Amino acid sequence: MNIVVWILQAILAAFFVMPGVGKISGSREKHIADKHIKPDGNLLPIRILGVLELLGCLGIILPWLTGIAPILTPITAIGYCLIMIAGIINHTIKKEYKMLPMLLAVGIIALIVAYCRFTALNSN
Repeated sequence: MNIVVWILQAILAAFFVMPGVGKISGSREKHIADKHIKPDGNLLPIRILGVLELLGCLGIILPWLTGIAPILTPITAIGYCLIMIAGIINHTIKKEYKMLPMLLAVGIIALIVAYCRFTALNSN
């Protein structure tokens, strides 16, 4: 089971790398074109989300791998669940329903990782 959870952690890390980089490095025009913000919208929340997504890529792997503060791995997975819930709400409001299955699947993967890693911590 541990190998399966590691694979799920790697999937989560890989899933959030590109969007995180895009949110940090994308121009205002790109974010407006992608409908992340309105033309007069604030870019700061998008940048913050990108930083959090990239930190999550580290947090979903490194603490458990190194054994240094391993509690951060399931906490990161819970953070990913929250990001997916926010994404589901946001895309539902925008009536972008084709994104919902992917967001739900990623949220479920994150929930599985959180459950398995919290369980492993409590069994030690």
